[in-house]
Amino acid sequence: MRKYFALGALALLALPAIACDQCGCGLLLGVQPKDHANNFGLQWRMRYLRGDLLVPGDAMPVLKHGGHDHDGDDNAAATYREAYNVLEARGQVWLTDRASLTASIPLLHNFQSVGGVRQADVYGVGDPVLLARYAVLASLSGPDTTRLRHRLTVGMGLKVPLGRTNVVQDGEELDHDLQPGTGTWDLLLSLEYTLRGKSWGLALATLGRYNGEGADGFRMGHSASATAELFRVVPHKRVTWVPSAGAYAEAALPDAQDGVSDPATGGKVLFSHLGLRVWWKNLGLACTWQHALVNDQGAMMVPNRERFIAGITYSFDQD
Repeated sequence: MRKYFALGALALLALPAIACDQCGCGLLLGVQPKDHANNFGLQWRMRYLRGDLLVPGDAMPVLKHGGHDHDGDDNAAATYREAYNVLEARGQVWLTDRASLTASIPLLHNFQSVGGVRQADVYGVGDPVLLARYAVLASLSGPDTTRLRHRLTVGMGLKVPLGRTNVVQDGEELDHDLQPGTGTWDLLLSLEYTLRGKSWGLALATLGRYNGEGADGFRMGHSASATAELFRVVPHKRVTWVPSAGAYAEAALPDAQDGVSDPATGGKVLFSHLGLRVWWKNLGLACTWQHALVNDQGAMMVPNRERFIAGITYSFDQD
């Protein structure tokens, strides 16, 4: 099966992070140096948000990502800056030729400042994720030929509420989005499709998350993400380069408290996408840059600016 690794590995090109980065439940599988080979990897993700939020003065304390003291009823603007860093350890085990199981656990650093004043600076263990995937349709036409090959993969997973949800800083409990964990059991569903010729290919993926309700009655909005990539495979001696370009999008329904939706939350974001994967022997390296093009979100949501992803994966040979 090793000679077929390219198709299976490239089928993972488009798998997006499970939204959202800031709540520490992301899982980006990345590209495997070999198909049907167990592997272990580390990945770093960073999402940067920045924007001036203009709201009535008496509403400043209840902004989505924290409060800002303000006296009076006049409208006031404050510059919000947020950075969500995730260092994730994950491993993948193949159970059969078509079925695999992936597990991950994230370490988080969530930061927020309002008007240049730090409001949150949190380190912690996030919520682990388990994801089972199965290739329902897969071409096995051998190594690079002129024949088109494709693969359709479905997946189902679970996010386990292990991260803390009650972190307090400066005497106040932080907003849900800034906590290391979510406190909820969430269902994950994925669908991926890859079409590839000799050197060029197209990868499409969607990923949805159905969120549970926490003990305090809060539920993050159900969300979905999608990636479309055009990629090219460039072998050079013992190294294979795979540059890619495309788009990444996220959409989320409003958050809810005790079953009542908050119309100032949720929304849609569209990012451009540039990526590069490099394979050498059993080692795979990957980096991705995504720039926000459209922020169509609720009034209390800080606009997205950039996402960066970098990872390293080691694949173990199989008999």
